[in-house]
Amino acid sequence: MRLWWMMLALWPLGAVAQDVEHGAQVFERCAVCHQVGPDAVNAMGPVLNDVFGRRAGSTPDFPHSAGLAASGQAGLVWTPESVAQFIMRPRHFEPGTGMIFPGLKNSADVTDVIAYLETFSTDPAQLELGRTLLDDNCAGCHAIGATGDSPHETAPPFRELHLRYDVTALSEALVEGLVSGHPDMPEFTFAPEEAEAIVVYLKSLE
Repeated sequence: MRLWWMMLALWPLGAVAQDVEHGAQVFERCAVCHQVGPDAVNAMGPVLNDVFGRRAGSTPDFPHSAGLAASGQAGLVWTPESVAQFIMRPRHFEPGTGMIFPGLKNSADVTDVIAYLETFSTDPAQLELGRTLLDDNCAGCHAIGATGDSPHETAPPFRELHLRYDVTALSEALVEGLVSGHPDMPEFTFAPEEAEAIVVYLKSLE
């Protein structure tokens, strides 16, 4: 298996001014197969929300090519640089890929598409802050991660909250004082930026 991507030279994304609006226009060529945004789902290609930081070939419920999945298992993670290399020459980057797109030849188009995709990516620092706040305040009763049981038998795992509530609507309650009918649960209040980070983390569990 060819693993030349492990020696990628950094794509000079910062060398050119990024135009998100132009990137959205260029992305229309990608939108034949890929979706982004709050209602995005896997289509002919995997959903591209939060693609940066994702291990290659690991999108849930999408049948990635064997070669791309193997590259991910070997350590390939999508970054702005590796995505740029991929969308320039997909079949050269990963022989055997199921992506039929021939590639973008214009470096400005590549730079701007990357900038556009970054608008659908979660800030890792914000995500980590949300998890830390929940770990410090809620982990005594709730399972706060993607797996595991809640320590308190009646406390739902946070990965299931979206099945009961619109977690986005929790932001105001987290600021004003979140209370519950559960007698063991104390009242919590958070600063607005903390509440936003908590909601971002909860959304990542959906």
